[in-house]
Amino acid sequence: MIDVAAFSDLEDETPVRVDVKGIPVCLVRMNDVVHALHDVCTHAQASLADGVVYDGVIECPRHGAQFRLTDGAVMAPPASQPAPLFPVEIRDGRVLVDPVPSYPHPFH
Repeated sequence: MIDVAAFSDLEDETPVRVDVKGIPVCLVRMNDVVHALHDVCTHAQASLADGVVYDGVIECPRHGAQFRLTDGAVMAPPASQPAPLFPVEIRDGRVLVDPVPSYPHPFH
């Protein structure tokens, strides 16, 4: 697990890009939970951290593809492949992210 941020520095529903061993990861705090997904959209390689979050979904700023934060599933096209997720732990007020995604990103 890699220490990437202070939990208190994350605002609800505000995406933040962090680097986890060279991998761009988008963090999104939802109340007391932090979700971590690959920051690169699986459709057109835009940064998801530049997108917007609502109703448990993050929307890519480039073409509007939407991904569910809990499992990376595609909720709206044009993306057809889900976003890889990273396990997260909150320990002593710090956000820790496992550098191994749930599955490989389609562009890597």
